[in-house]
Amino acid sequence: MRAVVCEKLGLPSDLVVRDVPDPPEPGPGEIKVALAARGAQFVDVLMAAGEYQTKPPLPFIPGSEAAGEVIAVGPDVADFAVGDKVMTRHSPGAFAEMATISTSAALPVPDGMDLIQAAGFRSAYTTAYHALVQRGRLQPGEVLLVHGAAGGIGLAAVQVGKILGATVIATAGNDEKLAAVKANGADHIIDLTVDNPRDSVRDQVKAATGGGVDVVLEIVGGQVFEGCLRALNWRGTLVVVGFTSGEIANMKTNYVLLKGVSVTGINWSNYRNEDPAWVRRVQDEIFDMCVQKKINMPIQATFPMEDVVKAFNIIRNREIRGKIVIRMGDEG
Repeated sequence: MRAVVCEKLGLPSDLVVRDVPDPPEPGPGEIKVALAARGAQFVDVLMAAGEYQTKPPLPFIPGSEAAGEVIAVGPDVADFAVGDKVMTRHSPGAFAEMATISTSAALPVPDGMDLIQAAGFRSAYTTAYHALVQRGRLQPGEVLLVHGAAGGIGLAAVQVGKILGATVIATAGNDEKLAAVKANGADHIIDLTVDNPRDSVRDQVKAATGGGVDVVLEIVGGQVFEGCLRALNWRGTLVVVGFTSGEIANMKTNYVLLKGVSVTGINWSNYRNEDPAWVRRVQDEIFDMCVQKKINMPIQATFPMEDVVKAFNIIRNREIRGKIVIRMGDEG
């Protein structure tokens, strides 16, 4: 089969597409999937650069989410059958034509969702929902601040925040991103192309709301993190989701003390491993939102596997305005 292969850590241009051995036939508790589309994420770019906390041994096939059709099932598998459309969450290994995975890493694709949309759906919405509901405890009428709002998780958080009844303030880094965020439901937008985001975040939030925010989804890090602490209302909550700026923030705990705020984090894979029943229930709620057409992830672009370098460079250069999907030919 064809696959994207990371043979050395570095830039997107170091990735190669080549023939690799087909995955094995599925054993107990496994299915084999012909992958039609794969969601490309910032974490994939980091992992291929050797800058992520998980470092697979070289060589490896990047990618952590995909969608396709079941082509074989293990001897004891009852939940899936050949021909079923599924979305997968397996890392690494998604940037290939096929994958043999545990049934726990697959979910049925909801009716009405195509494979291109399915490939970029699962991680964005589950992460956003967990961050806002389970960690942020966002309530109707509260004010939510979403950073990095033009990416997959950010746009998902904007949409979910509106469904939960919040007023949503969203940040992005240029006019095209700000327009995309506004189109997805943000009530207020903040331009982060400033020299001092630490003070600017607080000042722009105050200008938009007359006060502060109750919950922050923080995905940028660096000075933006400190600006978020300053923008929080008393007893507000800041949820750390990532560090797309490449800078891990140092927290000034005097803000935490004086404002009585909470700072917490979300790593969705931990929930998948520690409480799979809760994750499945939440996933059903998210699928219901999708079927009712309350949420829909914008697909910025799709690329054939041979153009994976172009796809990764869009993410690496922070030109993202939705989801980037890697496809095979014209399928999906």
